[in-house]
Amino acid sequence: MTTTLTLATIALFFLALSSASAAAAACNKHDHRALLAFKDSFPHNSFPSWNSSARCCSWDYVTCTAGRVTNLYFAGNSLTPPPIDLNGSIPASIGDFPRLESIYLGGMRSLAGPVPPEIAKLKRLQSLVITDTSVAGPVPPFLSQLRALRQLTLASSMFAGSIPSSLGRLANLTSVYLQQNRLTGSIPGSLFSRTPNGSLAELDLSGNKLTGSVPKSFAGVGFATVRLSENGLVGDASFLFGRSKPLQLIALQRNKLAFDLSGVEYPSDLTYVDVSHNRIYGSISEQVLEGPVLHYLDVSYNELCGKIPSGGFFSTFIPGDYSHNKCLCGAPLSPCKSTGSL
Repeated sequence: MTTTLTLATIALFFLALSSASAAAAACNKHDHRALLAFKDSFPHNSFPSWNSSARCCSWDYVTCTAGRVTNLYFAGNSLTPPPIDLNGSIPASIGDFPRLESIYLGGMRSLAGPVPPEIAKLKRLQSLVITDTSVAGPVPPFLSQLRALRQLTLASSMFAGSIPSSLGRLANLTSVYLQQNRLTGSIPGSLFSRTPNGSLAELDLSGNKLTGSVPKSFAGVGFATVRLSENGLVGDASFLFGRSKPLQLIALQRNKLAFDLSGVEYPSDLTYVDVSHNRIYGSISEQVLEGPVLHYLDVSYNELCGKIPSGGFFSTFIPGDYSHNKCLCGAPLSPCKSTGSL
């Protein structure tokens, strides 16, 4: 399994990588010792550029600002820096970098074990990414101590258990990617509850075993993207839509959601909608032609009826996008009967 990083994620790491100063290559002695301790936790791996030299800010996988380590980037599928495969668990020494702002651990299936509690010491951490690994255990509640955290990615790994409601305490958290794990239970309504008004939020919980309903509190969150597909969610999710919302992508497919699509209002920035394989009823409103320009639409395998809107971007969709509904009609499906299809 792989994880698709957003442009914001990529930009964050490359910004950190580009901020290193050649004049500050001789990094702080404390950080130097912590890097060597991190290296010693993986005796079967090679860190060719990591040696006794104090100029550790020039080492691969490390970025410094003013001589302090601010970014650690370890990827098994990277070209620059060279790919690396960390075989073992994340060591406690990961918490010994007081100026650390971002951690990336990705594409390393040999990386296992839990997230160490020492990560909670990183009070300046803004981005924590652990993706495409064998890291397991619960999503740690102690992550709520990372008050500067803006992005949390624990994806395509082996995390299990419930999503801690304590993550809602993080006022700076705007991006949560927990997809493709083994998470169970309900989605905590506290998530994003302290996110400032006007901030764009991104959420991906797809490919888990979550149950219950989508929290009503999400109606007040400024989501840019919402991915909740391939879970066991039930009930109403229509409040995620809204004409004035900044929503660009919504993927709710393969759940047990049931709501009336007829009155749903579509945001002007919306380009991608997948609500297939649910229990959604009603009809597709003509209002969808007034605002967004959809590039992708799939409402198949629901209980929809009525005439499919014609014209505009609707001419680009195929029968499979509407198939297996109760009584949808009109192009690209069969023509509607003159007496009506409702």
